[in-house]
Amino acid sequence: MQKHIKPHNFQRFDRIIANWPDNTAEHQRARLLDAMRLCAGVTTLEAMRFLDIVDPRARVVELRKEGYRINTSWVSQPSECGRLHNVGLYTLAANATDISMAAKVKPVLESGSSQLVLALWH
Repeated sequence: MQKHIKPHNFQRFDRIIANWPDNTAEHQRARLLDAMRLCAGVTTLEAMRFLDIVDPRARVVELRKEGYRINTSWVSQPSECGRLHNVGLYTLAANATDISMAAKVKPVLESGSSQLVLALWH
């Protein structure tokens, strides 16, 4: 178990919400992905409090089904009343997208084709 961590910069969370303002599952997943990318991870409490995601666990499951490799580790973080709780810290696995793109690009490169292959990010 990791030690207690402080919440990330609130301004980042505000910018993420401004970019994905709807309360649809799609926008919630996008907010969670942005937070994991920009903040190098997000806790369950941060996602609920600052990203307006009522159940981040469900969004993580959906993102994993879409192919994202998300690691879960445990950290201590205070609740609204100040008590420490063990909560999940979600982080994107390093090179998760690079690995999947490499598998798609390699056959094209080996075929001798001179076609340009672009990687498109979500």
